[in-house]
Amino acid sequence: MISPKFLNYFVVALLFLTPLVRENVVAQVPNGVTVADENFVVYNNLRLRTVENVSATSKVSTPSDLIFFPLTPLEDNLAKELNSHWIWSETTLEQINSYSPFIFRTKKSAKNEEVKVLLQVNSSGRLNGVKVLGKVDKGLQERLDYVLRKLPDCKPIPGHSTYGTQTFELVIKKQ
Repeated sequence: MISPKFLNYFVVALLFLTPLVRENVVAQVPNGVTVADENFVVYNNLRLRTVENVSATSKVSTPSDLIFFPLTPLEDNLAKELNSHWIWSETTLEQINSYSPFIFRTKKSAKNEEVKVLLQVNSSGRLNGVKVLGKVDKGLQERLDYVLRKLPDCKPIPGHSTYGTQTFELVIKKQ
């Protein structure tokens, strides 16, 4: 029979020897945007980063082919952090963030803490490819498709000589 005193010492020793859970190291950036150590830009419950494009033979647009809109300070900061020539508007990011309860609304979907999605933007700023990373149920897939179909086009960032295809990894966390 194990004595209670030995059990107490064992629990205390176990607590001291157990490593603490490591969270992402996050650096603060102005305008409420943060950059995680994995090159993700964090905006509320969203994480966004650029991914290397696989195909280099895609169509390319020139600045004369595109319509430029002024960027908000948040959008300008996001563009610099993502190192991309395309950026979604601030209202688009708010829109995706507001749909988080809708995306995770069922029991099956609520089991997921987050959903990772690859989004491909073509040379004119339109979303033309979506790939969900990981396993999701049919309902979650349909709700994601619904939300992503509602997204407006990306804004081109002034100062680039060409605008080609860009792939983003979007992580939507459950609220």
